Amino acid sequence: MKGSIFSSLVSITNGLHRDNRQEKDFKYLLSGFKLNPKAANAVFKVNFKKPLNAKKEYYQKLIFNETESIVASFVKEFPENATTPENKYSFTLLLNKFDKYLNDIATYINKREITADLNNDDNYIINYLKVSAIRIYAELQEQYGQYSEISRFTIQEIAEKYFYDIDFDTSKIEKVDISKKVAVNKTSKSKAKPKTSFGYKNKDTSTLLTVLKQINLKIDLLDNRTTVEQLHQLLLAKDFTNTESQIYLQCETTQFSYIVDVLKPFFTGFNATSIERSGKFITKTGTQLKANNLHKNKVHNPKGKEDIDKIIQQLQ
Repeated sequence: MKGSIFSSLVSITNGLHRDNRQEKDFKYLLSGFKLNPKAANAVFKVNFKKPLNAKKEYYQKLIFNETESIVASFVKEFPENATTPENKYSFTLLLNKFDKYLNDIATYINKREITADLNNDDNYIINYLKVSAIRIYAELQEQYGQYSEISRFTIQEIAEKYFYDIDFDTSKIEKVDISKKVAVNKTSKSKAKPKTSFGYKNKDTSTLLTVLKQINLKIDLLDNRTTVEQLHQLLLAKDFTNTESQIYLQCETTQFSYIVDVLKPFFTGFNATSIERSGKFITKTGTQLKANNLHKNKVHNPKGKEDIDKIIQQLQ
């Protein structure tokens, strides 16, 4: 089936009810089937009746694999260096996706008259899909609910909200005891420290100084309290927390936000988050530059764009 298992299985036109393969076909599919590992960041696990034939087992494993992949992907969707607005945006996108999964499954259950009789193949598969969808919704809430103003729901409330299931067996979705996992992680791996350098990639740093000087002349990049050499030194520092210079900007924040974007490819860690972390950049209004300021002031065509682009080309 194409696309997400949570959508394709409950497609009214070509969903599970269209699959007329025989038991021998599913046994063949299972012979080379690889099961994904449990997501390392999982907070819940599903307890469900063991599949007793090849069709049930095949679909149960397909759903398990996709569920674990989705939960594991949260780590990439919410990176450590993301800002709060970015995380709120990611949360909303995922919540809308999972909301659609649950509504689609509920519609399919009603139209196809799926029951709780797990001896029937289709009933078993769709009920396992339902439980798995409730789980990923709960996982998102539990792990990243702080990035939403929407009320959090219990497992029982999710089942009732989408499926009108007031008697949902909550033992089917159990919270994982992560105390042992956390203890192992603390002893075996220390927490990574945030980077304290911007990581200029090129060994020849003279061209960067030339570029900064030309930009400063074209758009009044820096206030007269800061020299281009001080900015150059900060960008090359192995540890910017050890530098004393503050970088007072004279240009508009929209211009500096654009400069950050076009310079980013020449560094390993020059971005809005590291700029805020350094605490070294001061706006023309006298406030410390925050990542959120740079994100809010991002425009594709700031004042002096053509001049900036032409100057930056020297670094290529």
